[in-house]
Amino acid sequence: HDQKDCTELLSGASRHCFICQSLDHLSAECPEKVCKRPLPWVQEVCCKDKVPCNPSNVEASAQSSISSRLSVVITTSPVPSHPSTMMIEAVLASFQRVDGLAECPLIIVCDGFKVVKKTTWKAGKVTEEKAANYEKYKENLKKLQDDGHLPAGSKLIILQGHNGQAMAVKAALQEVETPLVCIHQHDLEFSFNFSLDKVLDILEDKKNPVKYVGLPLLVNLHYEAIAFQHHGVKVKPEVFHEITLMPIVFWYDSTHIAVVEHYKSLVFGPSETYAAGNFVEETFGVRQRNDIMTNGMDGMEGVHARYGTYHCISLSPDGSRRPLICHLNGVRFLTPEQREALGYPPDPPVEFYPSRTMTSRKDRKVRHILDNVLELADVHMEFSAAVRNILSKLL
Repeated sequence: HDQKDCTELLSGASRHCFICQSLDHLSAECPEKVCKRPLPWVQEVCCKDKVPCNPSNVEASAQSSISSRLSVVITTSPVPSHPSTMMIEAVLASFQRVDGLAECPLIIVCDGFKVVKKTTWKAGKVTEEKAANYEKYKENLKKLQDDGHLPAGSKLIILQGHNGQAMAVKAALQEVETPLVCIHQHDLEFSFNFSLDKVLDILEDKKNPVKYVGLPLLVNLHYEAIAFQHHGVKVKPEVFHEITLMPIVFWYDSTHIAVVEHYKSLVFGPSETYAAGNFVEETFGVRQRNDIMTNGMDGMEGVHARYGTYHCISLSPDGSRRPLICHLNGVRFLTPEQREALGYPPDPPVEFYPSRTMTSRKDRKVRHILDNVLELADVHMEFSAAVRNILSKLL
């Protein structure tokens, strides 16, 4: 506990230095204080032996080509569903939806925590009960690795204390052996297949400025509107290797694929500093956005080219954009057994997980209104779609 909560101090005892016990100063000013060791604080790295790859057909060869170029990093931290590994296993199962992704080397980084009286999940502050659940969760992850339920060659990085998302990624990059990396979170699922091999080709092509390709969620599906309305920056889609990408002015922590050396030299370069608990998007991402808003982003040699951040645009069969990533919302995710024990219904309504739907809540509500309007107005089927679009924009 802190000194302000100490029962001895509250009863009249004098404050003293915890290091040398002196009454003349506190530990923050103690001359015997040892300098803090640099972040990240890696406690343990658990490795699983690799299995040699002998591709016997064209498909296996293509997958081998992807796995030799790309590693996947998943950052994980305490959430209510622990010690269950159900959520991260669901995330890993979604890798099968993307050709070649499940065969890539996997690194899972387990951040630490601070024990407090009241849990604050994002800040890594948990009660003793939740801390014990998380320790059991890490043991369950090790068991999954030992039993072969994680990809061969997978690594578990255990961090000591609360490092934060930024330092968890930095710790993982030290273990990455491929030129490209996919940074992923423990509560994000892949929704659809996309041309992963072509995305890797784009990132490896030094003739273009692309160094980061984000996979959009529902909330940033139409990024050009966000960029203009919120930041006053105009962006438009660009095509590289037959893949349509949207320039973005922000380094999102959400799922993205990036060049490892670019990550190390720019995001974690000598001029960038991070404290324990920091997120990349809340520190470096904000600095990037301010830089582009101030200096513009035009041209191959412009400010944006220094960052090289883009979003991958994926289209449904009807031509509309679709999110490649869905959010499970880890701070609310519970297993069926946990939901039953708390008296919750087995399956939450779709509004509980809005990011898992293909349309926004507003669109779902407006759709019923428009259907009624069209029916009452007796609009011919041939013109109903056009009228619906006009009314939708007006609403």
